[in-house]
Amino acid sequence: MKTGIAICFPGTGFTCKEALFERLAMRYAGRGYDVIKLDFSHIPFREIESMNEAVSVAQRAVKRQLLNARFGDYEDVVFISKSLGTILAAHAERDYDIRPQHLFLTPLHRTLSMIRPDTRVISMVLGTQDRFLTGKALANFCDERSIRYCLVDGVNHSLKDDADPERTARIIEQIVQLCE
Repeated sequence: MKTGIAICFPGTGFTCKEALFERLAMRYAGRGYDVIKLDFSHIPFREIESMNEAVSVAQRAVKRQLLNARFGDYEDVVFISKSLGTILAAHAERDYDIRPQHLFLTPLHRTLSMIRPDTRVISMVLGTQDRFLTGKALANFCDERSIRYCLVDGVNHSLKDDADPERTARIIEQIVQLCE
C-alpha cells in the first residue's frame, strides 16, 4: 500500500500554480505522497451565471481528472481545497465514498453545510477580510464541532498580503505547519 495521495482542488481564480498550493504540494510530496493538482483553467467561470452551474461544470472536470485515481491503494488521502474547491472536495468525499483528511482554505458558506459530523478536517483557514464568509461565522462553526481553524488577520479571500510579499510567505508557512 502506498503512503498517501494529496489532491489539490483550486478555486475559480486561484489555481494550483499559486505559491500556497505549490508549497503544500511540495510538503506532501516530500512525505512520499502522490500529488494530483486539478486544473480548471479551461472552465470559463466568468461566463457562468450561478454557483450551482459553476459547481456542476467543475464537478465534471474533477471526475475526468480523477478517473484513474485509485484511492484504495493509499494509506492516507488528503484533500487540499480553496474557495469553490472546498465545495468540490466535500462533494468528492461523498462521490468516491472515502474519508479523506481535508484542509479547507477559504471555505464558502455552502461548504459549511456540506461538512458531515464524521468529516476529517485538518483545519479551516480564512482571512479576516474575506468577503464570502466572516471569521465569526467560521469560528462559531468550528467551535461547535471542535474543528481546528486559523483566521489570518487583515487578508482577504486570496490569503495574501499584496503590500507585503514577506508576510504572504509567512502566511503560507503558517498554513503548511497546520499539516504537521
